[in-house]
Amino acid sequence: MRNEIPWGGDLAATVAEFADAEGVHDGARAIGLAALAGRSARLALMLRDAGIAPGTCVGLSLPNGIPAVWATNALRLAGVAEVGLNAGLTEAERRYCLDLSATRLVVTSAEQAGAFRTLGREVITIEDVADTPADPAALPPVPGAAWAKIGFTSGTTGQPKAIVTTHAARWLANVLQRAHLGVMPGPGSRVLLMTPFIHGAGLIAHAFHDRGAGIVLLRGVDLAVALPLLRHGAVDHVFAPPTVLAKLAGALEGERIGGIRTIFCGTAPLLPALYAKARAIFGPVVRITYGKSEIVNPITVLPPAATDAYYAEPAGEGVCVGWPGSGVEVAIREETGAVLGREQVGEVHLRGRHMSCGHIDAGGFQPLPDDGFHATGDLGRIDARGRLHLVGRLADVVKSGGYKIHPDEIERELAGTAGTAAVAIVSLPSEYWGEIIVAVAETDDAAWPDRARAALGGLARYKHPRAFLMLDELPRNPQGKIMRRLIRAALLERYRIVDGSHPSLEPR
Repeated sequence: MRNEIPWGGDLAATVAEFADAEGVHDGARAIGLAALAGRSARLALMLRDAGIAPGTCVGLSLPNGIPAVWATNALRLAGVAEVGLNAGLTEAERRYCLDLSATRLVVTSAEQAGAFRTLGREVITIEDVADTPADPAALPPVPGAAWAKIGFTSGTTGQPKAIVTTHAARWLANVLQRAHLGVMPGPGSRVLLMTPFIHGAGLIAHAFHDRGAGIVLLRGVDLAVALPLLRHGAVDHVFAPPTVLAKLAGALEGERIGGIRTIFCGTAPLLPALYAKARAIFGPVVRITYGKSEIVNPITVLPPAATDAYYAEPAGEGVCVGWPGSGVEVAIREETGAVLGREQVGEVHLRGRHMSCGHIDAGGFQPLPDDGFHATGDLGRIDARGRLHLVGRLADVVKSGGYKIHPDEIERELAGTAGTAAVAIVSLPSEYWGEIIVAVAETDDAAWPDRARAALGGLARYKHPRAFLMLDELPRNPQGKIMRRLIRAALLERYRIVDGSHPSLEPR
């Protein structure tokens, strides 16, 4: 049996079925699905004609917008490995990602072209692509084992690794994404996307386009555009990780928005206080998933009805992210590698047909272990009903005074104490305690520390932070995840630790 993926044939069939469907709206203008496919095929043929072989790493750096969609499709049609480069990366970050993946060619805009040429890369700009549409069916199938996508880990604990996914795995991930949508979209349906397209938003877009549905793709959480779309029923689905959902909930507090069929939520645990705010506005429509760079959604799924039931009475350690998706195996293991039973907390290990084939680090390409399982670095437990609960990150576990403390547990108690502002728990080194816990909020509200202390009454004293500090902004990576190690570095620059049995912090 030939292991080939007919991306071009699939897209041509979709266009034939949904020829008049809207493909993308960027808040100002729209492009139809057929025109979108034609532009994608034109760039894909340019890459093929230039001799770019399937599996070759090709960078893609474009902000959210219509070109980002057809360019992403083009790289898939051409069978190359898309190296997603967030448009907000610094020069040093770009160089690191390009060097690690050995990427020589980048598809970008004329505005960004000079920055990549300075790094010694060849460039194709979107302005170089002719307007004349091409037929996707003209593109041959691509080898399933060829590299299809290079994603980068968040870098929360060190330099990012490049995660390698094949075309066969990417195709299967698209199929599984549709299979787990719950509410199947169709012509006239639209999903609102506001996070970087090169990350999770792109996978949802592909699933919607396959059924003739459209996407509204904005450059970030632009409330001036997003709120009228929600209020007037111009979209019926929303992709909103917790950071996005918090902004929407803050802006729409006290309102009731009908017509939203599903809010796709993932990338970080959804805390009960935020779920309650979202439910009051949109109703019980939030669907939770668990995703990793190494094995994209769906890993686990908690459908809206089950999400609503869980948040009505959350129990036990961690935050529930649902049942394993089709073909996904979840194992909880202790440090020795032994598999733990139900309700026991350990490291989450994952295996699935749509996961990555390995990663690239400073030592080169590293395939998956022989058993095919990926050690996530996440701490979790499986409950009596078979659902996965995420407890925290293995690297973030604080060891203070002989106790092991999960920062996520404290953050859940502090959620909402600073309004919609983010709160993070970090540890600082202490000779006396090993580590001490510090709470940091993205606020300038002088009353926040008092509210935060009052919210911790349900936690053991050894879990209480030694200090409650405020920063104008918490550092985040390009995916919007808070970087605890950068918060820790910023605090150590600003404060000196007065160590001892009752440690404190003094400004430097």
